[in-house]
Amino acid sequence: MTEKLNIALIGCGSWGKNIARNLHQMGTLACIYDADQSLLQKFNQNFNLPTYSIDDIFKNEKIKALVIASSAKTHKDLAEEALLNNKDVLIEKPFCLTLSDATNLSKLAIKKNRVLMVGHLLNYHNAFIKMKDLIKEGKIGKIKNIRAHRLALGAIRSHESVLYDLAAHDISMILSITQELPVEINTHSIHHNSNIGPDAISVKLSFNAGTTALVNCDWMCPYKEHKFSIIGSKGSLIFDDTKDWSKKLYYNSSIINSDNSIDVGIIEEIILEENEPLRNELVEFIRCIQSRKKPLTDHKEAVSVQNVMQIIEKKLQKI
Repeated sequence: MTEKLNIALIGCGSWGKNIARNLHQMGTLACIYDADQSLLQKFNQNFNLPTYSIDDIFKNEKIKALVIASSAKTHKDLAEEALLNNKDVLIEKPFCLTLSDATNLSKLAIKKNRVLMVGHLLNYHNAFIKMKDLIKEGKIGKIKNIRAHRLALGAIRSHESVLYDLAAHDISMILSITQELPVEINTHSIHHNSNIGPDAISVKLSFNAGTTALVNCDWMCPYKEHKFSIIGSKGSLIFDDTKDWSKKLYYNSSIINSDNSIDVGIIEEIILEENEPLRNELVEFIRCIQSRKKPLTDHKEAVSVQNVMQIIEKKLQKI
């Protein structure tokens, strides 16, 4: 990084505190804003930061960029104001809560020639990066099916359903691999606790190339499972993010033959270099600001994911 950037963080809650730590360590954290003034005061004291109003941040020409980690319902308005004030923006997922908002932000970023990025975090995880490298090398042959399980006993969100809270990650990863939007989507859901949407969803995505994907997300499951698997003609890659780094990613060479017989193969653990995906995500943001290059998870990627989520949401409303 050749130039110090002044970046403002909007939102210092459970995830924002991790962003604050990283930006502070990287020497780019200029200020923090949060609607909770007691929480804001605590963070400003911890990091020895000045206290600015949200309007001060937008108008301050020394602040070049914003990371938005506030509640999902605030993302669109905050990002829009930041772009109008010629600031680069990273929005933590979900990007927006509607496709129209996502599309409008994307158009505004293009008009203002600003970096606009979404925090689809797992794209910056070394296990997923390695997965994609191995696929390109032909490790598992032709991709047949992708399976994503994101289950836990988690917080029930008041402004976003499990689709936006959890499934956004997996949809982003799936689209990163298929490089195309699904041509057919089938959905199921369970409603028990949330007042705004489902607590659990099961989604099947079908693609032109013949690949299928199954997504299961649930925030009332009594056990935790964060597993992303890719099944191919020459074996499978399994990314289990609940495991230690030595066991997070492995290759299973077992396959089902054309006559439905099974060849039981070996299990190969894939060696990974440990990383903090959030740190990688923030490094990507800063590099793209400095180079004016397109981020891996830019606003166009965000709109693609939002497009799929809107189709899923509409289908779930009809169930």
